[in-house]
Amino acid sequence: MINKKYLKSVRNRNRNNNFIYDEISKRIIDSLDLVKLNFYNILQLGVNENKVYEYLIKKTNKCSILQTDISKKRIYNNTDLNFLELDLDNWKLNKNKFDLIYSNLYVHLFNNIDLILKNIHDSLKKNGFIILAIPDKNNVYQLINSLMETDLELYKGVFRRINPTIDINKILLILKKLNFDIPTVNTDKILINYSDFKKLLDDNRSMNLSYCYSDKKSKFENKNFINKLEKNYKKNYYTDNCYNLELKINFICAWK
Repeated sequence: MINKKYLKSVRNRNRNNNFIYDEISKRIIDSLDLVKLNFYNILQLGVNENKVYEYLIKKTNKCSILQTDISKKRIYNNTDLNFLELDLDNWKLNKNKFDLIYSNLYVHLFNNIDLILKNIHDSLKKNGFIILAIPDKNNVYQLINSLMETDLELYKGVFRRINPTIDINKILLILKKLNFDIPTVNTDKILINYSDFKKLLDDNRSMNLSYCYSDKKSKFENKNFINKLEKNYKKNYYTDNCYNLELKINFICAWK
């Protein structure tokens, strides 16, 4: 089970703009660009960037966007009253309210995807649209494999360090059971080359997606762990003077 108190504390941390979220937001915007309809009542699940918000405001200047997150400190504009502190496992939103519901790497951080998708369906108006970005199971596999190798060397076992994602086939099955129209999944890869391993780690930390389940390792790793992690990463995923990292993101789209 997810430790909601810890998840909230992670998302309460000071947040700087993260280019990875911005890259994912560009893909969400590209998908929305293909939709010729204007959206007027919009729900954002999780506040990780502001690019999609700004795009939608520009596209339809009369739209209303409700931003939600488990942490109220995630909001970009602290004077904006159109924000709701919301745990997705405890939905508090009206039915048949929104033309569009979107999310950038957030819905996988909660326990009950079946109920979340049902609530999303209920809160959409007829002909409403959803687009949800979630990590693929092979997202940042270079970092995951290097962490596992380092754990085995130092602890003779492996700790879970990356939040599990949601199986795409399961999501498609739920969407079909809920009678969503034309559910689709598009997978995109974003390749990043780092000359500095510390920058690679810093970018991943700054996304505030730390492992937040109840079995989380309680102690922080020391410098020896980081050094061995870099050594293992470099051994397997270092080419052309760069540490290679591959993001693999699934974009789920459907109409009600």
